[in-house]
Amino acid sequence: MEELALYLGCTIPLKMPHLEKAFRDVASILDVKLKEMVGVSCCPEPVSLQSLNIDTWVTLGARNLAIAEKMGLNILTICSGCYETLKTVSVLLEEDKKYLEKIDRILKKINYKYTGKTKVYHFVELFSQPEWLEKLKSLTVKPLDNLTLAVHYGCHLIRPSKIMNFDHPEKPEKIDIILKALGAKTIEFANKLECCGFCARLQEEIGEKLVEDKMTELCELEEEVDALIAVCPACVTQYDRKEKLISRKTEKDLDIPVLYLPEIMAIALGVDLQDLSLMNRSVRPNNLIKKLTT
Repeated sequence: MEELALYLGCTIPLKMPHLEKAFRDVASILDVKLKEMVGVSCCPEPVSLQSLNIDTWVTLGARNLAIAEKMGLNILTICSGCYETLKTVSVLLEEDKKYLEKIDRILKKINYKYTGKTKVYHFVELFSQPEWLEKLKSLTVKPLDNLTLAVHYGCHLIRPSKIMNFDHPEKPEKIDIILKALGAKTIEFANKLECCGFCARLQEEIGEKLVEDKMTELCELEEEVDALIAVCPACVTQYDRKEKLISRKTEKDLDIPVLYLPEIMAIALGVDLQDLSLMNRSVRPNNLIKKLTT
């Protein structure tokens, strides 16, 4: 397998280091060949800065891509927001050579150059490939066959589909495939592809309504859901914190824990539960831990 440049982004290493550790544990067990990226900046964030100044957004993203290009490596991201930014910038500059020339003139002023050789991958893209699924199955020491999990894909991973080209935009399955390879059962539900609402900062009630609708549906399903699995730190944060807040406001008993995909992968691959900081969230996965330890 090719070596990949690891792009961590801002949110996970600065605010959620336990998620970074879970990913690194998984990568180590699977022997993923990664090289640290030195000198990178924020991706930058795919919503607000792009809206304020597209040239600044693209230039900062291109600078990160240029660092990987200088390393001679493609990029692996562990955050869906970073994935959307870097993938969008790479596609935009690949399709518009005049714009690439403009951005490259700006980069030249700070001694960087980007020619468009760097590809961007999300870790789900990697682990959902057939050879990695087989490796996951062979290295699983704690099958998740007693767990029923709900999957949240989020917006940045699959939209806009023509640019991201990640999975089927209406019926994505790559996260489900990974979880099934570990023995877990995943369920279908009506709000599966709804946004988490994290970016609705100017109208918090919109984000809260999106969280309430999804978590209420999951709690009302006939089959008990052990956890909601997400692959973006913003989505993990939004569902975990807002679920607790909504429970207090509405007196609904919303208590489904939210886990980052590498956390549940690490469990299946034999990482000690005590090393994963599973209690480091608003909705603590007590029932999930009980199932995993009995």
